[in-house]
Amino acid sequence: MLLDFPQLVKTFLSALPNDDFPVLDTRLFFSCWLALVMDKSTLSMQDLFKRLNHTGISVDISTFSKACKSRSLSTFGPFKFEVQQHLTELRIPPVVSDNQALFAGGH
Repeated sequence: MLLDFPQLVKTFLSALPNDDFPVLDTRLFFSCWLALVMDKSTLSMQDLFKRLNHTGISVDISTFSKACKSRSLSTFGPFKFEVQQHLTELRIPPVVSDNQALFAGGH
């Protein structure tokens, strides 16, 4: 069975608030982290923000850095759980990787 991964991610991201912070809402914040962790063509944070800015999404590294310092990682835990639960329902075994360190503090 082939998964439409972008659609799966969009489905789960749509549950995140997009108006809870004036400059960098939770949905965009989480999307930035996902892009950094999962997109192999993104080599650095600068690459990520150049790409976002070229597509019309105005975010800079300073704003993202401030958000990382002030945001709770509690959003990541439920997101990971929901994705794992959905994959289990589809009978797809979870992949264990070093990227799970991103979610370690989110519970």
